Amino acid sequence: MAWNEKRSKERVRANDFSDFDLNVQDLARTMDFTNLGKKDVRRAKGVHLYVDVPNFHRAVQDAGNDLQKQRKLLRASSVLRRVQGELMDQDDVGDIQRQTVRAHGLVFRPYDGDESPKDGNRAKLAVTHAITQNTYVLEIFNDVFNDVRDFNSAVGLSSGTSYLANVGKTGKRELISLGTCANLAAKIIGGRDTITITSEMYDVLPDFLQEYFVKDEAVSGVQTHRATGLRWTTHPELAKKLGVVWKPAAWRKKTEEHRDALALSEIEISEATVLIDVSSLSERNCKRTEAIAFYADLDGFTRYVQEAETDEKVVSLIRQFHMIRSEFHSVAETDYEGLVLQHRGDCILGILHLPSGQSSHADRCQDAVDLAIGLQSSMEHVLNEHLTDRKDIHVAVGLDVGKVIVTRLGKKGERITICFGPEVTEAERLQYISAAKQIRISSEMYDQLDDEEVKEEFTKQGSAYVATGLTFSKLDEKKEEKAAETGTLGASVSQGQVRVSTTATAAAKPWHNSKPWMSE
Repeated sequence: MAWNEKRSKERVRANDFSDFDLNVQDLARTMDFTNLGKKDVRRAKGVHLYVDVPNFHRAVQDAGNDLQKQRKLLRASSVLRRVQGELMDQDDVGDIQRQTVRAHGLVFRPYDGDESPKDGNRAKLAVTHAITQNTYVLEIFNDVFNDVRDFNSAVGLSSGTSYLANVGKTGKRELISLGTCANLAAKIIGGRDTITITSEMYDVLPDFLQEYFVKDEAVSGVQTHRATGLRWTTHPELAKKLGVVWKPAAWRKKTEEHRDALALSEIEISEATVLIDVSSLSERNCKRTEAIAFYADLDGFTRYVQEAETDEKVVSLIRQFHMIRSEFHSVAETDYEGLVLQHRGDCILGILHLPSGQSSHADRCQDAVDLAIGLQSSMEHVLNEHLTDRKDIHVAVGLDVGKVIVTRLGKKGERITICFGPEVTEAERLQYISAAKQIRISSEMYDQLDDEEVKEEFTKQGSAYVATGLTFSKLDEKKEEKAAETGTLGASVSQGQVRVSTTATAAAKPWHNSKPWMSE
């Protein structure tokens, strides 16, 4: 199957979520945002916190295709996920999501209000927790897991208002956060042993904490400040002032217990020859496959979320978000037999790993590019018709190809799907540097494309190739323009409809639709 405009329009009309009742409330003391229903939305004021391992892709490269090294890395990742969650619980930080080894949390207590004392307390608590996370990874985790590359640790913090909601299929939903502050916290993450904060947070920190931060670069127009080397062992005076009692021996013991509970011999990594059943995965049952990883991010959506002034506007936006998400899932999973693995705010991560086998490498690359064109086509020619006055929402897509491992980490009922490999990281980077309406692919993918008319749409930029505004309608127009120029354009009438054809379509079998994206 492939993308088809008529089918896409029918899907969106049937799933426009216009009658989807949503309950928008401020996050309050009696509410648990980790157990939201599909129709619940929580407005939260607080500090978004991302704890990242900036060099994790290097550890993945170290493991290569060595199964035992991959098992060691999986075990380390699993334990890090567990302890990160325990550290958050200890410091009363809300646990939103794991993105492989990147942890996303929210400091939302004390509740309510934008007044400076509460903002300052939340900022102080967030920085305190960031120091704890960096201290743990760099001084305890790395020592316990000395059979993998030392993990770096870095934290990004940004404060503001965001909206928490659950997305995903019934029975397997993911908590996401929509808002500028959540996106910004991920964007400002620095290098090893750093804590990066926005100027808004810096301004409300107590003086004794401000002195550890220096002015850094502006990111997305926001000034940042960065502290380097802040750990409890090297700054005991700061720990005392903040009332922190750091217990390294206790956390080492917890880490070792988690490690010993997951024996390497119990971790099975098998090749995926059929479509991966995500629900069957666990840290003891993982799949490895040659795949194209793709990231698709909504450009412009976050701005509308940030500017929403009433609950009615928030409801309208969340409805539209569900509509877009539903169609993107259909394009990836129905039209191209791909697999959406995780939502990261208004971005989705997925893979396409069929057809399996090395001989199908070129086919997978072509199908993945077609998938990306399908996402752009749905966004530009179908979804935008349903976005009322929000006409500047578009999508940017990044793709790369390579060996990936897919698994689910965590306890049953709380497992989070993850996918890692160097190419997954690269696909995310390619999406990140792409503008609205762009598709950016690696040079290896470009070299595998056998559709010359599609290849012509991509131009080399750095080590990758980018196409802007590429949809199937645009591609079809260009093909017909070329056919007209060479005198090979024709037309025929069938059942009252005019069908335009080129030499290629005329030579095709009568029942073969050489333009599957066009309505029959």
